[in-house]
Amino acid sequence: MVKTDKKRGGGWRKHPLPYFLNKKIRGLIMRTINLFLCEVRKEQGALPKEQIKKILLVRANFRMGNVILATPSIFIFRENFPHAIIDFAGYPVSGLLYKYLPVDHHYSITRSFPGILWAYFSLLYKMRSMKYDLAVDVSCSQSMTSSFIVGFSGARFRAGARGKWDRWFNISIPRPSEINKYKVLPLFLHDMGMETHQVVPQLTLSPEEKEDGRRRIHALTGVNQAPVIGVFIGGRKSKGKKWPAENFLKLITALRAQEINIIVFFGPDEKRLMGFFEQSLGKGIPLVFEPSLRAFASMVSHCKLFIACDSGPMHLSCALGVRTIALFFKRNFNRWGPPPDMARIIYHPEGILVEDVLNVTVAELCNVPSS
Repeated sequence: MVKTDKKRGGGWRKHPLPYFLNKKIRGLIMRTINLFLCEVRKEQGALPKEQIKKILLVRANFRMGNVILATPSIFIFRENFPHAIIDFAGYPVSGLLYKYLPVDHHYSITRSFPGILWAYFSLLYKMRSMKYDLAVDVSCSQSMTSSFIVGFSGARFRAGARGKWDRWFNISIPRPSEINKYKVLPLFLHDMGMETHQVVPQLTLSPEEKEDGRRRIHALTGVNQAPVIGVFIGGRKSKGKKWPAENFLKLITALRAQEINIIVFFGPDEKRLMGFFEQSLGKGIPLVFEPSLRAFASMVSHCKLFIACDSGPMHLSCALGVRTIALFFKRNFNRWGPPPDMARIIYHPEGILVEDVLNVTVAELCNVPSS
């Protein structure tokens, strides 16, 4: 059982005790401002691209999956404005995940209490001093915090989705009819006037990170040349996205019986289950909790397949180019599910059986080319 507790960059989502109070206070402040804010005059005509030299992209969401799903906006704006300054504002997790992406500067948004009481004033002061030409809420939805930051950024052009928060924008973009999160962002930006194509979420690792991940995977699996499958034990139980631990145990045991190398990954919310899995599986299967998000990503990048419930690590493995088996327990896979060339989605209205995942895993493994 591997518990890497030393600090190596951090990045997993934490649950600060005053989060509920933080959220309520922030929402109250922004709703109050919204009541007294006069609707801005909407810009008419096409966006004058030749005047855009400084761009601010905003995605104020602390969940790993949503942060990863926003990465196409970076590539699309970089292709449309190759010489512009492109900055990004988001929670610290986006600063970690966007390392080595074509972003010039990252603003970290705090959600810790009481820091939020003054942090936004400092953040907006820094942004306004940059005199951005364009600020865009790239959530493609009604994001209160993102809309607030875009609205008060001081940018000449302030764009976002049409809706109840669009009084802070002078460019309101109708939301596309497409609902899938892997497809909607390019369509949204196309409606804004960008030249786009289908861009999937992408993350970049440095050569050093890739090598570190390779070494760690090799150390855990030894000289065995069998393919490595990563299994993430996690999912939001409150949202009905969690598969029972007993099912994971049965699946891992069945895969190991076929002489397939398994590495079981745990997030902060699942770390307490490591003892249970070690007692049930014995010493032959590595169990890993890696607190550094980028170190975790470097290990996942060397898996042949990655099995996960609908969760942040599911989106992360797809963005790393790792073939993923995605377990969905609700019919919302049409909204959150990766495209077929990135992942195999498993869903059954009556529930997912261990045999379902085992059969799909073996079939997928046969189609994955060896490195």
